[in-house]
Amino acid sequence: MERDPRSHDPVSGSYRPEWRSGTGTYGEDQPNARSASAGGGNAQAAPGGEPSAESVPEWQRNTWIAPFPTHEYPFDEPEDAPELRDLRSEELNNRSGEFWQTQTSGYRFGSGQYTDGKPETASSRKERRPVRKRWKALGAAALAAAVFLAVYYGLFAVRNIRVIGNGNMPAEEIIRLSGLRAGMPVFSLSSAEIEQRIEQNPLLKFRYMEKELPSTVVLCIQEREPCCWMTWNGIIYVMDKQRFVMSETENLEKLPTTLVKVDGLRIRSGAQTGQRLVLESLEQQEVFSTLFLEMKVLGCTEMIEEADLSSLGSLILTTRDGFTVSMGDSRNIHAKLRSMLLTRDELLRRDYRGGVINVTLPETPVFSPNGI
Repeated sequence: MERDPRSHDPVSGSYRPEWRSGTGTYGEDQPNARSASAGGGNAQAAPGGEPSAESVPEWQRNTWIAPFPTHEYPFDEPEDAPELRDLRSEELNNRSGEFWQTQTSGYRFGSGQYTDGKPETASSRKERRPVRKRWKALGAAALAAAVFLAVYYGLFAVRNIRVIGNGNMPAEEIIRLSGLRAGMPVFSLSSAEIEQRIEQNPLLKFRYMEKELPSTVVLCIQEREPCCWMTWNGIIYVMDKQRFVMSETENLEKLPTTLVKVDGLRIRSGAQTGQRLVLESLEQQEVFSTLFLEMKVLGCTEMIEEADLSSLGSLILTTRDGFTVSMGDSRNIHAKLRSMLLTRDELLRRDYRGGVINVTLPETPVFSPNGI
């Protein structure tokens, strides 16, 4: 392995020869001294400062790749390039002058600027910490905002909309009424707003909205079923079993005869399409809802032609085959309707057409034929 025959001395600023494999060596401290160890012999230096050719062993001759240094500081006499003498700084060896007196620690990595040469103190470090913390906080906030927006408007965005519970109304029309569109953020959807939009159609009733993350929305609706009608102030109103007005008309010639006609309702407000009818008596409202609910449960709504609720102590129903049903008060409506159905079936089996069925006591119904 070979090494450069001249090595720079960082203290003196000079170069000195070192070992080269297979050759002799210069002295480590005195550049004019040359030693060898061929068979234990030593070479002697010539009086002029350089060893003579005769004093150097044969195997050491012509082994130097640079001129032999003649002074302690080889840069004092640049034999290799005399033209550099004029460019040489006279302050090179003694390190004097403005350049050598300048105190600097060089470029500070990450700061973007050079220091002023003054030693860094704890106070200067503390002054930089708030700035770094603010930049770190702003970077973290920007990153969090970017992630939030990507998730909010990307991952959790509406892509699929399902409608359940509809029968006659197409799902596309229900979705149009709801105002849902692809790409809307799932978490921003409001059930109350969607309910309000859907129920602008009096034939629809909103039940609930379900969010199936990450991108599916399910709308459950119920189509309102008209079950009764009434006449008030010369206008015919068609309602469902919850008194929701589904339609109205002033044409008294087109009666909805397939529905139950209701008499005796004392109306306070809400007699308008798309609104719920409000009665003056809360008890009458409860009786209305309970009666039509139980008729739907027992499947007898279609056989009832008229319901008179003018007196809550004496409810009267009229069937389409001519029977009048006296129910008494509003207690045990379910049992009374069931008793009426059983009695009517038996009367029809016995070939009775018309008469009064009294189910005030549902356990013991009483039948009175017409004319008695």
